[in-house]
Amino acid sequence: MNSVKEISLKEYRKVLKSEPSTYFQKSYIKLQLGENLNNTEIFHLLKNAIIFSNFGDLDLQKLGYKIIVTYSNKYSDYKPLYDFAINKGYIPISKLVESKYSNDDLHNHFFNLFFSAFQENFREKNYYISNGQKKLIEFSTENNSNFVLVAPTSYGKSEIIVTKVFSNLDKKVCVIVPSKALLAQTKKRLLKNSSENNLQRIITHPEMYKGSERDFVAVLTQERLLRLLQKNPSLKLDIVLIDEAHNLFGDKEDDGRSILLAQTIIILKKRNDNIILNFFSPFISNPDNLKVNQINYEITSQNTEEFIKTEKYLICDLYETSGELKIYEQFSNKFINTSTYYNNTIDLLNGEKSSKNIIYLNRPKHIEEFSVELANNNTNSEIINNEIVATISDFIHPDYNLIKCIKKGIVYHHGGMPEIIRLYVEKIFSENSNLEFVITSSTLLEGVNIPAEKIFLLSTKKGRKNLSTSQFKNLIGRVNRFSEIFSTENGNLKLLEPKVYVIKSKFENKRANIENFITTRARTEIKINDEVNNLLLKDKDTLNESQKDNLNKSLEYLENIEPNSTDLEDVNYVQSEIAKLCFKNNIFDFDIKLSEPRLIMNLANYKSTLFPIIKDSNQLIEAIYSIFFNEINITDNNINRLKYPAARRFYAMILNWRSSSASYKEMIGSFISYWSSLRGENLLIYVGTKWGTDKRNFTDHQPLYIDLRKRDNIDRINIAIIRIKEEQDFVEFNLLKYIDILAELKLIDIDFYEQVKYGSSDKRIITLLKNGFSIELAKAITKEEYQNLVVINYLLDKIIIRDEIINEMEINGENKILIFEIKYHINEQ
Repeated sequence: MNSVKEISLKEYRKVLKSEPSTYFQKSYIKLQLGENLNNTEIFHLLKNAIIFSNFGDLDLQKLGYKIIVTYSNKYSDYKPLYDFAINKGYIPISKLVESKYSNDDLHNHFFNLFFSAFQENFREKNYYISNGQKKLIEFSTENNSNFVLVAPTSYGKSEIIVTKVFSNLDKKVCVIVPSKALLAQTKKRLLKNSSENNLQRIITHPEMYKGSERDFVAVLTQERLLRLLQKNPSLKLDIVLIDEAHNLFGDKEDDGRSILLAQTIIILKKRNDNIILNFFSPFISNPDNLKVNQINYEITSQNTEEFIKTEKYLICDLYETSGELKIYEQFSNKFINTSTYYNNTIDLLNGEKSSKNIIYLNRPKHIEEFSVELANNNTNSEIINNEIVATISDFIHPDYNLIKCIKKGIVYHHGGMPEIIRLYVEKIFSENSNLEFVITSSTLLEGVNIPAEKIFLLSTKKGRKNLSTSQFKNLIGRVNRFSEIFSTENGNLKLLEPKVYVIKSKFENKRANIENFITTRARTEIKINDEVNNLLLKDKDTLNESQKDNLNKSLEYLENIEPNSTDLEDVNYVQSEIAKLCFKNNIFDFDIKLSEPRLIMNLANYKSTLFPIIKDSNQLIEAIYSIFFNEINITDNNINRLKYPAARRFYAMILNWRSSSASYKEMIGSFISYWSSLRGENLLIYVGTKWGTDKRNFTDHQPLYIDLRKRDNIDRINIAIIRIKEEQDFVEFNLLKYIDILAELKLIDIDFYEQVKYGSSDKRIITLLKNGFSIELAKAITKEEYQNLVVINYLLDKIIIRDEIINEMEINGENKILIFEIKYHINEQ
């Protein structure tokens, strides 16, 4: 028998180009536009879909699948989809068809009994997985060496990570995550599955490690893991699971985190040559690109070519005028006119929205601005549960813009919000049917799970660059997750067709070409190539002189952290205690080696003062400035501000709030009071590029300030909320490193040090904070009424919390956000 030649999408396109008005093409366009088809058109489309699915290349198979899915959903005829799903091993689809859409014809299918039995091989607890998912799980379970697991969003990577952790509880295991939000989610997943494994303690902070643990489970960002390794030079890990591993590649706007992750992997491998490294990502084209220079390891890999979802792309240019909504057809690479026009972005959102929608914007400033605009234009009456409004009002402030938006069915979510509020927003959006829109930024790319049926991109950028193909695919993969499509209660096969809207709005650059953007990101045969920007992953022979110099600096930095960890020759090791501590605490604000003589001199000068032991915030800020910044070349503009006495007074005030563990309401009040004391140009407050709306001087290139003279009291309250988070982050990620160095130099009173670092010198509260509790929750559950429900051993850093505390906190009227947070720390859903 002669083999059938595979048909390629390229050949199919040639046919369309030579015969632009083919019967198939006309029928297909009608199907995509949602128009009714006659029986002949349906027969013709399904016949071609079968041919494409069986004899086409992968891209043409996707076209065949799209036809079948769109037809089945339009006419509620799921027999073609059922057959396709069985043939391809898309078991969640076939089971959902059987349970929700089946009829007598389907039940009388000749092989139905056999298929039903066959599908039980794909059952996982109370849900079904696809053949591709099954292969990924088997690969991970059976593989006890280095590997890369590549699978799209929704394919169960998180569950595989959890399973891998529980199968290695006799070892030292660490999950590396890219953000604190994902850290909290991962910890919660582990606790949710811990009842059978007796896992009660998960290390989420370097100070939780006591040094005596024979085995443990840790969930850490790369910064926290590096700090853990630096504090414990003999610590070796057995297995490390790296989530969102594509972050190791870095990008052209890299903030250094990819380098830091690579340095951490080098240290781990140098300390234990037998360590197992498992990488998890939705997009890695060549697993060998994940190999870090300076160490040797082989990597096996497993991916899947399944295409269970089939996106529908739409674009609309609303930059300055009304525009027509167009369908982008990713197989023919053409645009289809819909004859549907919208006057503006808000009209489009109201006309195209589903019950749950994601709106993507690049900048937090634009997110808040558009959220308020959308809320102001929503004529619906207030529709949200008053309990949610009261909860956030009590925790933050009644005039918080988020509350105004929530009342109109809108939430926003970005990195400038308090972390616990971001997590709470995810919860209420997931659970409350009256909340229709979540307006968010690239925080969504870091594994945040939000239920949504449609996504609207009002910007095509991440930072200053366009979203890359992998970032775009990762972003749209957050829509219609498998848990929503195949839910036993609310599963809906229409969700197999997520709609992705790319809108040229006022938040886009006027020169942006959204047609070019979508064709270079969504065309079906576009392959994702790894963009390796991390110098520690690049081939040395491909580097220019500048890159080689930067690489040597990174390696020398690593050598000073972990001696003899690289092959670098003639390393310049620092000699003084203060310079060594700067390396140990990951100081990047100046060249430590070049600055070493000045650091030694500044430290000696400070020690010669009359009262060198630091006991208050003013003295602390002045000590940081005089020892670390005085006459030293600082490369960070934020740090450079501390050269000004007014800035040092301001941060002394911030540290006072921190040391007294002030609530958000108290800090907001203090900000408003502080601003009220300012006059004239002092009311031009510096906020940087992220939030700036005004320029101080006409020669300024960018607006870096907010002019409070133009803002009313409600505006000032919301600016204060933003500034509190920004300043808390500045203290946490910039200043606290210097405070730790001063403590190690024994220049800070120990009680004051604990007050500044933890907001309390109470050993119970400090233990809770080390275990990832917020200061607000820690203060709440150490009250007398919970003493029988919370057992804290601060000598061993161990905590036991009885489940009954949730009911008790509700009886006592504790804020719902605190009750929500405590569920992240106990096995409670």
